[in-house]
Amino acid sequence: MFNRNSLVAVLSAAGLMALSGAALAQQVVVSGGATLPEKLYNEEITKFPLPSFKPYVGVGSGAGKTAFLTNSAAGFSSSGVVHWIGSDSILKQAEIDTYLTTGLGKIGNTAGHGPLIQIPSVATPVTIAYKGPTGAVTLNKAQLCGALSGKYTKWSEIGVTVPASLNSFKVIYRSDSSGTTELLTRHLQAVCGTDSNVAFGGKSTFAQEFPANTPPANFVSASGSGGVVTAIGTQTSAITYVSPDPAYTSTLKLANLRNSQDNVVYGPTADNVNLALANSGSAGLPNSAVPVRDPNAAGWTDPDNSGNPANWILSSVNPSKGYPIAGTTNLVLSQCYSSAAVTADVKNFLTKHYATTNELPDDHLLVALGTTRATLVNTFVTGDAKNLNVGNTTICGNYAGRG
Repeated sequence: MFNRNSLVAVLSAAGLMALSGAALAQQVVVSGGATLPEKLYNEEITKFPLPSFKPYVGVGSGAGKTAFLTNSAAGFSSSGVVHWIGSDSILKQAEIDTYLTTGLGKIGNTAGHGPLIQIPSVATPVTIAYKGPTGAVTLNKAQLCGALSGKYTKWSEIGVTVPASLNSFKVIYRSDSSGTTELLTRHLQAVCGTDSNVAFGGKSTFAQEFPANTPPANFVSASGSGGVVTAIGTQTSAITYVSPDPAYTSTLKLANLRNSQDNVVYGPTADNVNLALANSGSAGLPNSAVPVRDPNAAGWTDPDNSGNPANWILSSVNPSKGYPIAGTTNLVLSQCYSSAAVTADVKNFLTKHYATTNELPDDHLLVALGTTRATLVNTFVTGDAKNLNVGNTTICGNYAGRG
């Protein structure tokens, strides 16, 4: 943070004798991206408090990733540096490699921003909301694949009884590049077969899953989680997928899903999301003692390489137990910043975020990461022999940093 005494002394010497406390707390830390955790991050920014943080701007994971990789805050209704983003859409290995070699990271070049960090923030379900049926709805994978691929267009086709006037339903989908969409389509890619009209490919833009990027006639597009909720509100009968934040789900009915592996019905609760991640088949967090940081070096793509940001994301596309559509929403940030004040503020945010996410309200349906949080703080905030922490002097002394 700013050193008030030193700053006042400099200003006084320059003849500027008064500066308000508000001016000292300038909003300089810019963030945005996924809409799924938008409410959470803005609550934290207000609660901590973090006066140097501008409000987090939800624009979708795709736009968030673009903003970070190009360091352009224009999409966040701001200017200058993008300090960190939230994204449910994972940075692909090719995106990371490009950033570090020919992009702004410039590994080995003192003018570069240096390494990036990609780490899980909180776990989340993707909720399936519906309108039309009056009672509880439980969907198995064949019903879900059929409805979201356009194979089925009526509730009666998936065994749900509704009045004839409500039988035909609309499918509300995200028009923007969305991590929520990607979490959904990666699951559908893993489980759907002949019960789907299309072969899902795990894309973050839903329309791209269909021939000529054109979903069936009963599909309606909407931008962002808020847009989805508005759109379903205009329909008499519909099904959609949406962020679990109560700001979006409090007025919606949420379906239970039958896990295709253990044949048990699960709701999108914190316990069921934790169960899914624990039974995801993921190898867990990397733990190589000596990180490989260069995409061109041997060992870079080793799944245990702690220097590769792709290895830190917890994946769950088809868990053997638990709520089937679960994963993590993630943080992407720079390891090195040109401003010492920003470095301190970002580390402060990470410390408080991981310390307080065990206190998330139950209605958030966002899930703290348990013991994983201690590993993330120790590795990326406090620092250890891996030298992966934000502002690490051994690493960041070699780069100009993001600024």
